[in-house]
Amino acid sequence: MEPWTDDLILAARCQDGDCVLDVACGPGVVASRVNLVSRKLCHVTGVDINEGMLNVARSNPQVEWRQGSATELPFDADSFDVVLCQQGLQFFPDRAAAMREVARVLVPGGRISLNVWGALERQPFFVAACAAIGSALGADAQASFDLAFSLNTAEELRQLARNAGLRNIHVRFDHRTVRHPVPARFVSGWIRAMPIAAQFLALPDDRKQALIADIVKRLAGYVDDAGLAVPMENHVMTASK
Repeated sequence: MEPWTDDLILAARCQDGDCVLDVACGPGVVASRVNLVSRKLCHVTGVDINEGMLNVARSNPQVEWRQGSATELPFDADSFDVVLCQQGLQFFPDRAAAMREVARVLVPGGRISLNVWGALERQPFFVAACAAIGSALGADAQASFDLAFSLNTAEELRQLARNAGLRNIHVRFDHRTVRHPVPARFVSGWIRAMPIAAQFLALPDDRKQALIADIVKRLAGYVDDAGLAVPMENHVMTASK
């Protein structure tokens, strides 16, 4: 995710002294890179509803970590110059409320930079992986990925931002090629980082290997002499208050 993360931060145009909020910060990947990537000295805060994620994030004492919901941010109005959100908006139970909260905590002229995945059918890796997971683990396991790709049009993003009172809205589709020299190793690591990890790890070893092999087989058309080379599509939206 690092290239996507860095693009997200750069799109926010952070300045020295900015107060930056990372919404749905998870283990702190974005928040921890803000000053490094922007080359500015910002005060960075990360907020997430999941205490377990925050416990991982707190290994970085340079960031202020807070627990809270994206639909009810625990901050005063006009508190932040920049709000970032990486792959979070599509998962919020009330996206409109979350966007209104982002607008509320931004100072006048403040900036938001967020990203979400493009539609599933435009993501060959996930198409292959979800089909294989459905076959091996069942429909419920496959359906657990639906939300990740459920906010996938530029107009949906624009409408959410407009309804929250944001302006200067700009949506950009970014395409990158994910590469790894050993496809099976990449697939194995990816599965272990997903919500289905517990189901996967509970399988006998032969069924684990069969699932990995099935995904790799479905991706055979995306393997070159250097290994896996599969495209992914990400939608980036920037706006201001």
